[in-house]
Amino acid sequence: MRSVRLHKTGDIRFENIDFPEEPRPNEVLIAVAFAGICGSDIHNYKTGQWISRAPSTAGHEFSGVIDKVGSNVKDLKAGDQIVADSRYYCDSCENCLAGDQHLCKNLGFIGEAIDGGFAEYIILPEKLVLKCGQDARLDIVALAEPLAVGLHALSRMNLYDDQPLLIVGCGPIGALSAVASAVTSNRKLLVSDINQDRQSLVAELANAQPVSLKEFDQFQNLTRQVIRNALDTTGNTGVISQLISQMTGSKICLVGIGAGKIELDPVELVEKENSLLGVHAFKDELKQAVELLAKYPDQFSRVIGPYISLEATPASYAQLSKGQSSGIKTMIEIPREHS
Repeated sequence: MRSVRLHKTGDIRFENIDFPEEPRPNEVLIAVAFAGICGSDIHNYKTGQWISRAPSTAGHEFSGVIDKVGSNVKDLKAGDQIVADSRYYCDSCENCLAGDQHLCKNLGFIGEAIDGGFAEYIILPEKLVLKCGQDARLDIVALAEPLAVGLHALSRMNLYDDQPLLIVGCGPIGALSAVASAVTSNRKLLVSDINQDRQSLVAELANAQPVSLKEFDQFQNLTRQVIRNALDTTGNTGVISQLISQMTGSKICLVGIGAGKIELDPVELVEKENSLLGVHAFKDELKQAVELLAKYPDQFSRVIGPYISLEATPASYAQLSKGQSSGIKTMIEIPREHS
């Protein structure tokens, strides 16, 4: 079957590989329909930070249709439309037992710890599969995993409905977080990105105000507003340092995956009463993400683009790793050619 596999840092290939074997007990065979390329996929491709096995079929954001189920599978059947839970957790460490699978001490991800969804078919444990409605658009619900990350970030910030929020970075997580905030609250949204086209599109989708981070202090002075909540989706150490220096009495939530370190003066946090919050994957927000995507498909659909094939994926990786993209969420469309 057709697939895209990561062999080593900077080496991802379109390949034909063996069709999966029959699902074992508590497993399901999935015909993948759509799969999104994530920023963490590109980070792993560029740095090799999470390569634990190679070659490995990439991809942890995807939707599809159940083809076969193994014995003991109770809640899924052939023909069900599904999305994948990307977290490959152990279920036995203290964090898993406490219901915090996203903090599992042995946590891996689909596409790294096990083969992922950049292929025509994949076998997954039943626990990593969430059924969605039979009338759901599979390209839109393929956004569920990154949307769940954005929802978890918003949950971690614990904002009141009327508290303004600055979202820095208008890539997939930033865009999805902005749209989610817009459809679930009345808060004022501000969005910032060095890519003006992306910033303008996300501002339109979320009815948000575009702002320049370089002129953020001036913006607050001119508008007589104090923005006390920021969500960074860039992972850029310079951006994070700038937010810490510019904001006071604030929550600064970090969800972006980047590289490098920042010099942090704890006294600055103390004197400004700033809080730094980390966000890792998601907790139990995947179901909410599926529900929001089903309820507001038109609002979320414009985050998708371009659509590409499995064969075009390695070239797309090369472009994305250079910061070149014609849209926000690159989506791989995987028509079924085998049965």
